[in-house]
Amino acid sequence: MPQDENKELTELIALSKDSSARGRRQLFSNISDLFLTDDNRLSEREHALVTSILTKLLAEIETTLRQNLAEELAELSSAPHDLISLLANDEIDVARPILFKSHLLEEPDLIEIIQNRSKEHLLVIAERDDISPTISELLINYGDEDVVSHLIENGDAQISRESMEYLVEESKRIDRFQEPLIARHDIPTDLAHKMFWWVSAALRRHILQNFEIDELELNEKIISAAKTEYNYDVAANSSHADKLVAELAARNDLTDRFLVQTLRGKQVRLFITGLAFKASLPYLTISRFIYDPNAEALAVVLRALEFDRNAFSAVFLLTRNISDSGKAKKTTRPEEVEIMMKFYDKLSEKNAKSTLRSWQLEKDFIEIVEELDEDLDDQRVYL
Repeated sequence: MPQDENKELTELIALSKDSSARGRRQLFSNISDLFLTDDNRLSEREHALVTSILTKLLAEIETTLRQNLAEELAELSSAPHDLISLLANDEIDVARPILFKSHLLEEPDLIEIIQNRSKEHLLVIAERDDISPTISELLINYGDEDVVSHLIENGDAQISRESMEYLVEESKRIDRFQEPLIARHDIPTDLAHKMFWWVSAALRRHILQNFEIDELELNEKIISAAKTEYNYDVAANSSHADKLVAELAARNDLTDRFLVQTLRGKQVRLFITGLAFKASLPYLTISRFIYDPNAEALAVVLRALEFDRNAFSAVFLLTRNISDSGKAKKTTRPEEVEIMMKFYDKLSEKNAKSTLRSWQLEKDFIEIVEELDEDLDDQRVYL
């Protein structure tokens, strides 16, 4: 080191003996300037000495100066790891730029901070652009809803399939998780479709229009799955509706026109029985679809069964007037009708058929619908 720089270092060491607040601030400022201005000015040994002094000073210096240092070091690739780690564990106003920007923090450092520091530290970590699946899992385990929301909204965060499944399940009860989960580029298609049953109407439409079911995967499921029959056994179900549906189906007279007429005649049970037969879905599932305030599932079934636009419009309007609690329903607003008709127009027959086939095959789907049905059983009136 040149003589003038050696003198500068000697003066810094001498200044370190001044224990006054003013002396400490001056020492901290001078060391920071020396350290940050030109890293090549110091030898490795001198660099270590300056870092040691700076580290010891941190606890004695006011927050503002520590914040300034953290801002300077956050994007510096040559900053010493020990100092970076110390600042990352400081109070959040100091730690924030380091936690958010510094790539010198390694996975073990982040794990220790997540396990031992405040919620505010976790919130900032959840916004980093280099979050690994391990860090994501820890944030989910140690964080609250706010932390997890930040993580889900971070498109750069890597989230494992297992963690994603957990978050999807949590989104049943935590509405704020739903939209950012559906917006993620890495959410598996099957998990997006699983969320269909408890998200808003707008998100249902987004799922059906943007998450196309893999035909190859679906075909493999069809081949491997045991054959499941949802059509009714007339001998076991001897009601008039069951018998009539079976007879009409045998004559190829179970048409969309006939089903629309049953609704107009307020023969709701016959309509549900007939549509369930045609769709190869359980009666209770179709029942839930027509009682559901959101009509997207019903639209999928009707599009897959090739109901024309007028038939869908009639079914939509007639089923909106069916009450599941015995109380009169509100009149469907024109804008609601327009939205659903636009959705039906955009919903491709191919996507609808694939979605319906996946519902027919998926045990999880049946269980979810049955679980949601149980919540309505006390109120629903079966006709």
